[in-house]
This record gives sequence, C-alpha cells and structure tokens, in this order.
Amino acid sequence: MPRYEYRAKNSDGQTVHGEVLAATSSEALQLIRGQDVLVTGLQEKVEKVFNLSGWLTVWSSQWIWRGVRSKELVVFTHQLATLIRAGVPLLECLDILSREAENPTLQQVVKHIREDVEGGTLLAHALKRNPTVFHEFYRSMVEVGETTGRLDESLTQLAVYLDKQAQLRAKIFSGLAYPALLVAVAIIVLIFLLIWVVPLFSSLFQDIGESLPWLTQAVIDVAEGVRGHFVLLATFLGSLVMGIRWLLKNPKSRQAVDECVLGIPLLGSVVQKAATVRFSRTLGFLVRRGVPLPSALGVAGTVTGNKAFEQSIKRATTAIQDGRPLSETLRADQVFPSMVPQMIKVGESTGSIDVMLEKIADLFEQEVDRTVATLTSVLEPFIILVVGCGIALVVVAMYLPIFSIGSVIG
Repeated sequence: MPRYEYRAKNSDGQTVHGEVLAATSSEALQLIRGQDVLVTGLQEKVEKVFNLSGWLTVWSSQWIWRGVRSKELVVFTHQLATLIRAGVPLLECLDILSREAENPTLQQVVKHIREDVEGGTLLAHALKRNPTVFHEFYRSMVEVGETTGRLDESLTQLAVYLDKQAQLRAKIFSGLAYPALLVAVAIIVLIFLLIWVVPLFSSLFQDIGESLPWLTQAVIDVAEGVRGHFVLLATFLGSLVMGIRWLLKNPKSRQAVDECVLGIPLLGSVVQKAATVRFSRTLGFLVRRGVPLPSALGVAGTVTGNKAFEQSIKRATTAIQDGRPLSETLRADQVFPSMVPQMIKVGESTGSIDVMLEKIADLFEQEVDRTVATLTSVLEPFIILVVGCGIALVVVAMYLPIFSIGSVIG
C-alpha cells in the first residue's frame, strides 16, 4: 500500500509532519483530516536516487518569483477560478493558462505545476514547489477548496483578497515613492558636486595661494576624502547594506528592528495600520471559509510583515487554547490599535467575528491612506529643506573665497 507524506497545521497553528498508509490520495486526506488538522501538503513517498533534472526544476522554480508580479498572480487566480467554474478539467485549465500567460517565468511555473498535478500530486502540494510565488496562505486556501470541493469559490475569493492586498501595497508605495526619489536625487547631486565640481574650485584656489575660509577648506577636505577613498567608501556602503539584510533575516534582530519601527512617529503608524489590515482581512477570510481559529491565526500571523505582530498573534493563539477570548489577549499585548480588540470583542459577542474583521480591515485601510498622505506632506518639505541646505552649503563654501578676493580688490 502506498505511503503518503503530509504537512498540516494543528489546532495551535503549528506545522506538523507525518506519514499515513492509504490506497489513494483521497483516502489519505480523509485519514489525516480525522486528526483535526488542516492539511497544507500531501505527496506519495517514493524512494529514489538523486534526480538531477528534478533538483534543477525545484531550484529554478524557487528563483522564478523574481519575475512574477502581484498583479499577474491576481489575474492568474481569477482566470483559474473562471475556468474551473466553467467545468474545464484542472489539467486543461493549467495547460491553457501556461500558454496564455504573457510573463515567460509565470509560464514555466504553471508548466511545472501541471506536470506535478498530472503525476497525481494535489494542486496545493504542487504549488508548494514554488513557495516564493504561492505563499502559505495561498496554498492553505487552495487546500481548503480542494477538500470542500469548492475550489473555484476559494480561488475567486482568494483573487479578491490578493487584489486588495496589492492595492494596499501600491498606496503605501506611491505615497513614499516621491520622498524616496527626492533623497536619491539629492545624494546623486551632492556626489556630483563633491567629485567633479569642488575639485575645479580647489585647483583654482591653489593657484591663488590665499588661505581659505574654514567652511571652504572643510568642503574641499570632504571632497578629496570621497575621491581618494571612493572604493573604500563603496565597500563600506555595500557591507552596510549586506549587514542590514542579515539583520532583517535574523528572527531576533528582525523583531527588534520591527519594534523600533513601530515607535517612529507617523512611519510607525503606517506600519501598524498596514499590518492590522493584512491580519484582519486574512483572519476574516480564513474564518469565513471554516478554518479553525487557532489554525487561522497561525496563517494570518505570517502575512502581517512585522515580527512584533507575529509574536503577539502567536501568544494570542496560545491564550485562546486556554479559553481566553482573542480580544482580551490582543488588548493585553497593546501591539494592535486600541480599537481593534474592542471591535473584535463585539464580533465575539455577536458570533460574527469574520464580518467584524472585514470591517476592521476596511476601516484601517482608509486610515492607512490618511496617514500616508500626512507622512508625505510632512516629509516632502523637510527633505526639500535639507537638500536645499546641503547644496547651498557647498555652493556658498566654493564662492566664499571669491567674495573675499573681490572685497580685497575693491
């Protein structure tokens, strides 16, 4: 009898692994679901030697996400839901989408998925081969759809969810793009002045032979330092970037950074409200689909994008296992805005927590828009002022000696 390996979420929201003996994959699913877990992956266990082509397929698919945008994933999900609802077999759906996809990397992803499904793998497990494209929440909802026999409905709601998440990211990006552009242009202008313009004045001042004002001399020294140690400076900046990336990948340091970000005025408010929107919308979506609250919290915590929120949600998952209400736990942590536990408490008392979570997501999405607008209105004049002062400082420093010579001649 075949042996099946599975991965699932237990009632505590933790990932568990195991094996079962079953005649078919459907029978294996029934046996695993009897253990009160949410299956996120299932595959027949096959003992075989190292397969170079299969390893290359997995390796290449893990890098393929670099060319797949969120909007393309939304369109793919909508199209797959429509085809399945129209009664088109799953293999044919994937075959059509692999041919119709304009993005060549997405074509390769769908082709790999189709090959896995044709070999008897569940769609949710086939998506696991591309974890950077189809995240855990996506795979979990596909698994729910396959288990309940309403895959088209799950995919339709999933596409709507992904579209809203993409819109939220676009709003934040568009609000912060202009200030970031100003900073980038300012850095480029200052580097240009220090490397090419200031040395011209420096050689002119050397020919004059007069002592320079302290401000002029300081700017010239900085310019010479940048030119003389440009490689060292570039190496330092590259190392700094790599160090920051390492810190963000390390769980403990990432949590410390995320907690510090939450304390920054305005920016911390944007991050907090955006994480609240992601959490509320994801949890409401899962609860509405019948996923147990502990398992739903485990998935929802991974999409917030903030380790401080993720740890708070983990503590909430443990607390509700002890019989405490979700609203009480979130209020005690004080990571979420104070309004969130209050609204969740109303949902708990009325038995409509999924509806209340959706209202929370809509409300705080509007708050994100307002906060981003406020942040932009504050940052833009501040950055322009700093940039103007920096450029003016260099210009004045270069012209001070000329003014001094002019006054002497006069």
